[in-house]
Amino acid sequence: MGAFELGIIVFYFLLILGIGWYKGRDEGTVDDYFVGNRQVPWWAGLGSLVATEVSAATYLAVPGVGFSENLAYLQMGLGSFLARIFVATVFVGVFYQANCLSIYEYLRQRFGGGTQYTASVYFLVTRILASGVRLMIAVTGFSVILGLPFAWSLLLFGGITLAYTFVGGIRSVIWTDCVQALVFIAAGSAGLFWILGQTGLPEFFSQARAAGRLEIFRILPEAESPMGWINDSQWLLTAMLFGFASTVAALGTDQDMAQRLLSSRSSGLARRSLITSGFIALPVSALFLLLGVALHVWFQLHPDPDFPLRQLGDSMVPDGDKAFSYFMTTAIPSWLRGLLLTGVLAAAMSSLDSAMAALSASTVRDLVQPLFRRPLPPSQWLWISRCFTVLFAGVLMFMAWLLRDSGTFLWLAFKITSLTYGSLLGVFLLGRFFSRGSDRGNLVAMLAGTAVAGGGLWLIETGRLQLAWTWLLLLGCLTTVLVGLIPAGRRP
Repeated sequence: MGAFELGIIVFYFLLILGIGWYKGRDEGTVDDYFVGNRQVPWWAGLGSLVATEVSAATYLAVPGVGFSENLAYLQMGLGSFLARIFVATVFVGVFYQANCLSIYEYLRQRFGGGTQYTASVYFLVTRILASGVRLMIAVTGFSVILGLPFAWSLLLFGGITLAYTFVGGIRSVIWTDCVQALVFIAAGSAGLFWILGQTGLPEFFSQARAAGRLEIFRILPEAESPMGWINDSQWLLTAMLFGFASTVAALGTDQDMAQRLLSSRSSGLARRSLITSGFIALPVSALFLLLGVALHVWFQLHPDPDFPLRQLGDSMVPDGDKAFSYFMTTAIPSWLRGLLLTGVLAAAMSSLDSAMAALSASTVRDLVQPLFRRPLPPSQWLWISRCFTVLFAGVLMFMAWLLRDSGTFLWLAFKITSLTYGSLLGVFLLGRFFSRGSDRGNLVAMLAGTAVAGGGLWLIETGRLQLAWTWLLLLGCLTTVLVGLIPAGRRP
């Protein structure tokens, strides 16, 4: 890496640290630290939503899908857009009525403390695993590009991100995320248009079409068996259902995403941020998928004997997950390399900062504060929250280190969340739409939903069950709702 690229990176680090400190320097209570005292402009919340949702999983992993597969991933985006309208209509208003700092406080008001504790623990486990995958993706790319050891790259990311999150909480996270979203969208656009300028549009479309990389909609399932429609995860209906369910679970039952919505001045402005994000997330996903297709065309036209490979069965195939990272190490202009590398930094930091803030918020509000019968001064709770931020920064970095040799990046992140998101979504639907249920029964219901999803994933991965893994979240949700409706009695 030359002096020019290094200068861009150093400037970016200083910019983010400066913004994070400036916006979060006056935090005095946990309300400030966790929801910005509900004074964050709706458009800033929108930028943070986009940055957190897109993050490293889009910047580095989605191009890998475009490189190795096609554009069918966009089908999930259609379901995701509809899910935002659902969450805005069904969940956002009741969260504001409950005056929550953590959305799991809503469950305590509906069912009791046991449901709140269980849902919070589910969130902690899910977020640690899923954000660990996101962080691992970005650090892997950064270490491949610069040739640095994975551990040192991880410490660099973690240390800088922790610095501004520790000081300013969610306010620092939201404002730095706005900058980071702009950075990695600009970087992805620059990479795509540079490749198209080198190959030319006619050659790009010719090569991409011949390789089957431009397919978007799969109207009919690919499998030939009578039940093939449930086995094809890229079939339009299956993909849209999974996109809808996973987005409802992420935005409506995951504190990491919902925390930005709780920081708006009103529920109406929070809804505006959420629905508007749908008009941005789908084009951004399309951008990075097309970048992956462009990378496939580029390396077809410029074969490289050193291109990274991975094992697939008994043969070695090009590793699409590392295509974008490897591209940054090739003979491209220094300005482009610097911009693309800064995009990696933005993707990683937006993955880590929001997770640290959300994990700290849920732990303090849902697990720790209920244990204290005597109130503590606001300043003490603020420092306790900051200590948990430090703790979870270490946990997330450790998880990323453990996952550093995992398989296909994007689908790994989705499979992890499918195990618990179904149960979380199920218990929130119970609280929102049904009068039956009980605090103790919800624990059994959520464990049953996770058992069904986990058992199904094991059967699928071992070849014992011919079912697309995208159905697991829906099965876990349905199981949780049905089991939760069994207990006699009505919720308070």
